[in-house]
Amino acid sequence: MGILGTIMGRREPEVAYRTVDGGHPAPYPDMTDEQLYNYEVTFNVPKRTFDRPPVSARRRDEEVTILREPRTDMRIEPRTEMRIEPRVAPRMPQPPERSFDAPRYTARPSRQPEPDHGFVEQIEPVAPAAPAPPAAPRAAAVPEPQPVAAPPLDLSKPVRLTTTKQPVEIITTRARHPLYKVHGYIGDDDVVTVFTLDGRLSENGLPYLENIPSQQQLHVNIYPNTDPRSKDRYLLTQHASREEADAEARPGRLACVAVQFDL
Repeated sequence: MGILGTIMGRREPEVAYRTVDGGHPAPYPDMTDEQLYNYEVTFNVPKRTFDRPPVSARRRDEEVTILREPRTDMRIEPRTEMRIEPRVAPRMPQPPERSFDAPRYTARPSRQPEPDHGFVEQIEPVAPAAPAPPAAPRAAAVPEPQPVAAPPLDLSKPVRLTTTKQPVEIITTRARHPLYKVHGYIGDDDVVTVFTLDGRLSENGLPYLENIPSQQQLHVNIYPNTDPRSKDRYLLTQHASREEADAEARPGRLACVAVQFDL
């Protein structure tokens, strides 16, 4: 091959490295036969050195040496046995039973030896448990406020609407209609509006008419309260007019106030 390669102008490549255990040509230094085989299989080398995976002679010798050489750095520790005792949960003391009936008596042996009977049982009374305090009385339920019924409608007095407070001029309360017997003008309207006798616009509707409250007026004289035991700081007297309040005024009057309200 060397002469034929020289004649054809090609040089046979020189072997740079060899395996450390078999001496076979290798592409890298310090390779074993097994590493060479894996390299050729991985890179799909066309001309392989081995047909089957080789066993490295160096590794086999090292394994035999390792197995045969005794280890001197091993230290045998004495074997310590551990005994695990079963864990038992502590028993919780049970609370004594309480009774609110007659007092109970507990029999306790007293070590008082006698010539014939040995131990003598002595019965000691046990005081009964204190009864539970009585439950606090429940607060009385507060009644819900009930709606105040509207006063009955008096069509002989001035009336107005309950919504807009417009005055209503009643024309008649004796119309021929069996239900709408009240006819009247609302405010400045030119058209008559009909109502029922209780001021409704329909048979089952809400009332739309109410009496106009009358204006009332009083005059109140105010005096200081000289009684130290009283909680009121002032004393009040009411009068129908200012003249009456001035005529019946007493010494020490602080003020005279006119009070107006609807009735």
